[in-house]
Amino acid sequence: MQRPVSLTGAALFVPSFLAVLLAGCSDPLDGTSPASATPPESPSVALELEVTGGAIRGIGDMSPGGLKQYHAIPYAAPPVGDLRWAPPAPVVPWEGVLDASARGPACTQRRPVSAPFYAAQQAKTPQQRSEDCLTLNVWTTADRRDEGRPVMVWIHGGGLVGGAGSMHSGHQLAGKGAVFVTFNYRLGQLGFFAHPELSAENHAGVSGNQGFRDQIQALQWVRDNIAQFGGDPDNVTILGESSGGTSVAVLQASPLARGLFHRAIGQSGAPFHPMRHRTREQSFAPAGETNGLRFGAALVGEGADQSLAALRAVPAERILDAAQSSRDFSVYEYLPMVDGEVLVEDVATTFANGNQADVPTMVGSASDESSAPVEILGTAMGAGVRGFNIFAASMLPEVREELAPHYPAATDEEATRSWQDLLNDMNFNYPMRAWARGMANVESDAYLFWFSWRPPIPNADYYGAFHGSFQMYLLGDLEGFRAVPTDADREFSSMLAETWVRFARTGNPNGGPLPEWPAFTLEDEPYMELGPTLRVGNHLRTEQLKLIARAWDRRRAAGSADEEGFRAGDRPW
Repeated sequence: MQRPVSLTGAALFVPSFLAVLLAGCSDPLDGTSPASATPPESPSVALELEVTGGAIRGIGDMSPGGLKQYHAIPYAAPPVGDLRWAPPAPVVPWEGVLDASARGPACTQRRPVSAPFYAAQQAKTPQQRSEDCLTLNVWTTADRRDEGRPVMVWIHGGGLVGGAGSMHSGHQLAGKGAVFVTFNYRLGQLGFFAHPELSAENHAGVSGNQGFRDQIQALQWVRDNIAQFGGDPDNVTILGESSGGTSVAVLQASPLARGLFHRAIGQSGAPFHPMRHRTREQSFAPAGETNGLRFGAALVGEGADQSLAALRAVPAERILDAAQSSRDFSVYEYLPMVDGEVLVEDVATTFANGNQADVPTMVGSASDESSAPVEILGTAMGAGVRGFNIFAASMLPEVREELAPHYPAATDEEATRSWQDLLNDMNFNYPMRAWARGMANVESDAYLFWFSWRPPIPNADYYGAFHGSFQMYLLGDLEGFRAVPTDADREFSSMLAETWVRFARTGNPNGGPLPEWPAFTLEDEPYMELGPTLRVGNHLRTEQLKLIARAWDRRRAAGSADEEGFRAGDRPW
């Protein structure tokens, strides 16, 4: 992480124009101000300003409406030494002015293993990686601190094991009128690790979900500091795609995040599957603390000291190696857990009971999310009919006899299409619709979308509207994945960004060039298709999603038959 520097020496490369924050002063009792008194604090958004911990200096254009950027701002203490796996601690104040001109390191991680198609995008993750990574980035075009712009806090994806906030630029959404924030959070076994000794350290006797605790800490920083950048701390939207969407749903379900955000946008990912519990063994997953003890043994060896102090002394690189030694240590679905504090119950249960944050919500998925992952699965399990049948039976054994009518596989071509459809429905279409349906239990409106715009990538039309393509358009990364954008792509991207900022500002996406977008209802299940044709549809893949719901109901019943507050049939999905 970049450390504080003075404004002499190392910082001389920063642009020379300096906007200095002037401290306010009290007026004399007689109401006059001597000429020598310090003038009132300037309301301008300066390149140098004060935040929690000290002064920072960003970079940018100081002309009216110019884009200003502030990078690698600490929002918590470095989670190293005795703070490894602990809840995030307060920022350590620094001396001098922190150079916020360049992005900082990503959190410790391995390069993710995925379809070759994603290699170019994954290369955008900073090569410098460190446990000392809890920083955030801000983009703003506000000129004054009192503008009260909507704040949009982006939570990066990467399967909770990879990625970084600095992979994404906030130039497009900031240019449309938002103050845009991204941040890092702890990943993999460094960010999602339960252990009895960790639970004993905690005031509530729980552990795990450190990455989500980091996200909550980042939102607290936003609440306390975002007005310095022209943002409104009382109008914060959290949004993210893939595991970023999962994070948004977790925060909406978590009592610890209540009041820190006022809108929620989830894209292509949400944890409405049966979840691992910290202390409960289940038919589909061991308890989180049990898994933590197993991980400790894998990390230091069966005969070695496996105390928490010993585990904290292990180099981070060895933690990454051990995480690859067992599927139980790295499966995305089970890194989050019901820990009793961040999450007091399954996310699905929270939404079923109407206990989530009651805020306007917009969620959706893309039409071809699984086109690239199916390539890897076909290689690993055998392509075509045989591979699909093995995969389907292993993923949904509770309803394997009911799959064929909904996911036909008479030929290899048909099986490949059904493979994509099943993955799309399980991982994206079902959870996003379940999220929208769960909003029927609170007052705020929900809006469901389905993204079908295909990026113009040479020799890659097969991938369609693939997983990750949506954020290209939302964030203005139109040349991502080696795409060659057209004027139509640029217009579509601009329209999406304006719609998302409008929702962040008002809680309603309507008012722009889209057709009237109806709020989601259980009766009609409307959704907006965002593609070459902008249209409202109804009941997206209803029969297939019912099948998945039955499978997961049976899995929950088998894994936690005595769980109070959750029974099949209690929920609207």
